[in-house]
Amino acid sequence: MTKFLIGGYSGDKGAGRGITVVDDGQASATVPADSPSWIALHPDLPVLYAVAETDDGHVRAWSLRDGVPAGDLGQGETGGAEPAHLTVDSSGRFLLTANYSGGSISVHQLTKEGGIGPRTDLVRHQAHGDQPRQASAHPHMIRAIGGGLVVIDLGGDAIYRYTLSDAGKLALDDVITTPAGSGPRHVLPVGDRFYLTAELSGELLAYDADWQFLGAVRASKAGDANQPSEVVSDGRYLYVGNRGPNTVSVFALGSELPRYITEVPVGDWPRHIALDGDQLYVANEKSHQVMALRIDPATGIPGHLLTITVPSPTVILPLTASGR
Repeated sequence: MTKFLIGGYSGDKGAGRGITVVDDGQASATVPADSPSWIALHPDLPVLYAVAETDDGHVRAWSLRDGVPAGDLGQGETGGAEPAHLTVDSSGRFLLTANYSGGSISVHQLTKEGGIGPRTDLVRHQAHGDQPRQASAHPHMIRAIGGGLVVIDLGGDAIYRYTLSDAGKLALDDVITTPAGSGPRHVLPVGDRFYLTAELSGELLAYDADWQFLGAVRASKAGDANQPSEVVSDGRYLYVGNRGPNTVSVFALGSELPRYITEVPVGDWPRHIALDGDQLYVANEKSHQVMALRIDPATGIPGHLLTITVPSPTVILPLTASGR
């Protein structure tokens, strides 16, 4: 089994104490951190980044040794409350963070070693919807796609497309609206399609390569009270975590819209799912479990392998064989 890192909630948000290292199916160490609800790797360096999803929002960085955060590479203020997601741009020079409650995107310059340098930009979103949890902007994900950056804003029913200058400044290229009240959360590019989980409407949204809306399908057929979380794909099948029904749905790709096949039960509140080869990992936040499932290559349907106890897990990061 792959070594992986798990982030989670701590303090008044959850029972976690930091970033948990899991090796060979066992939790082997915990690196202290304040509510690292999202973690991500540098694209080229053995460096790990984490948000501190707190009211005074921070980001932190560590060098990795054998897949374990070992050396402190600094921290920075994001300028917005409750950062929920971060990524490194394609050049590897800047760290970008989505401040969920702050309604903003921050940019930090990175050092040659991947450490966190000065903040170079802070852009605030203004768009918001008229549904509960949409009184203000709530950027939930920022992702490098192609040569640009895409921000998914739950509060604004919006997809923001940015470019980043050599000085670390964001320039807005386009704003794409999603269906009213959908509350988009995360985006996944697969081939010539983009798929988004819609947290408020309980749907999976599909867009073509030019960001034209193709339609929506229900993310789960197990109940109406669903808050879809993450979406992942192996190119043939697409998987969606469903909070409420507490399932992972399986969709077949190849037609204009994903085709629902089935869904499998998991633990309580699957906040995040991750793929690594033929294994699917599920972070069940409220039941304090990480589950490993093996995907049947013939059907695409995952089956349970094992369950590991981890307090308040919110994100799973499989590591490469190199131990980065």
